[in-house]
Amino acid sequence: MTQSRLIELSYYDPSAQVRLSAYADTVVLDHNSKGGIISAVRFGGYPEMVRAMSDAIYGGATIEATQNSTTRMLQSNVKGYQRQMSHDGVYAVATLMASDDAQTDDRASEGDGEVEGQEAMQPRKCYIFCPQGDRDRLFEELDHKTAAPLIPAFRDYVLDALQKRGDLRQLEVISLKEKMDAWVLDLKPEDRNVVEVLETGLKNGSIQIPGAIPGAPDGFDGVENVTGYLNTFGVTVADRIRHQFMPLFDPANEPLSDEVLAINDCIMNRAGYSLYDAQLAVAEAVKRQLDRKSVALIIAECGAGKTKIGSTALGALHGLWAAQKRSGADKSFGIIMCPSHVTRKWVREIGETLPDTYAMVVHSIAELDRLYAMYEQGDKSVYAVFSKERARDGYMRYPAVKWSKRLRAFLCPDCNEVVTMEISEDGSRYTVPADQFFFQKEHKKNHTCPHCGRQRRKDRRPAVSFPGRQTGRRIG
Repeated sequence: MTQSRLIELSYYDPSAQVRLSAYADTVVLDHNSKGGIISAVRFGGYPEMVRAMSDAIYGGATIEATQNSTTRMLQSNVKGYQRQMSHDGVYAVATLMASDDAQTDDRASEGDGEVEGQEAMQPRKCYIFCPQGDRDRLFEELDHKTAAPLIPAFRDYVLDALQKRGDLRQLEVISLKEKMDAWVLDLKPEDRNVVEVLETGLKNGSIQIPGAIPGAPDGFDGVENVTGYLNTFGVTVADRIRHQFMPLFDPANEPLSDEVLAINDCIMNRAGYSLYDAQLAVAEAVKRQLDRKSVALIIAECGAGKTKIGSTALGALHGLWAAQKRSGADKSFGIIMCPSHVTRKWVREIGETLPDTYAMVVHSIAELDRLYAMYEQGDKSVYAVFSKERARDGYMRYPAVKWSKRLRAFLCPDCNEVVTMEISEDGSRYTVPADQFFFQKEHKKNHTCPHCGRQRRKDRRPAVSFPGRQTGRRIG
């Protein structure tokens, strides 16, 4: 018989004669002289059982954990966890993570001799969870927990010193899927132990504050202004930028495509001039981006030729599709939205730029219908140009969900998953099926489905259909 790798959690209350059980896939343990202490745990099962087990751990119960033939008795801290629960139908999942100790002792003001309102600083424990073996992330989380000044150059020394002192201890992680490390950081009042580590390192020279040692080279000799910085480090900075941001098109190493050159020849024949080399390079890059991702942005100053570049990219993309003999590439119907004062400019420049193409300014749905009818009857590509001021009001929107009588819940119409919402009760967060009030106003939680990513709201729009329309491309 195959042994289960899941960890069975059991709890028995003799006074109430109640036995609870659930199955965990991740348990994080701290250790003391009495055994293991639960620092984090994730388990699932029936909703009633999971809620009861969560309450037992939160209340400080001792839990029996069994995995295959090994059994452990695990302690828990009373009210020392952050809890999160979610359930889907008859299955629920609970996650409990140990909370960091507060920085002050609320009982200090109740003692004799204390000034009213003054709170005494107390030692505290902080818990850190990070990807397995990631010392950079561990140091970043440690920096968030302490007020002591830390810089990346101190990373290895600080982590090693705190571990050697016993102030930073690694916890035991038992997990079937998660690749993670867990740590507990013991901090003295005012983070004195971390400050002591830094002071010791500065005294013995293990760490140094950049620029603090007189006469030590810092790489900025002779740099007195921006020009000097660029003269000294310009080549290095340029190389790093070049390797981090690889361009879609490098005009120094790649030729322009035949499609872009053909559009440029058309512009030369109709307008009497050709695009500049920089404009052609941008058009080539935009064409490649549209073919890859369907969306491209052209950001430039007024007069840089954004309209001409965008038209050239669209025409070159259409030519590329025709060369590849894609379905429906013989002609295309496009929509351009722009400020009202440049609508006629778009019409003029499309006529100058693109062969076998014409454009028209559209003021109403009726004009759009007529233009599309002309497109269907003709053999040329067509662009409908309309102003963003006329279109900015848009359509009314309504929730795009459906009601299931069997499940008594709202479902996503695309993936048929139950639409859920998050509520808070008794210090715990629960994920439950959404009610009708969840959809009254549009917000980020009900805007898209977390399962399939489709929008949960649709436009109330007139019945205007474009049969056989092609996949759209967008230039911003």
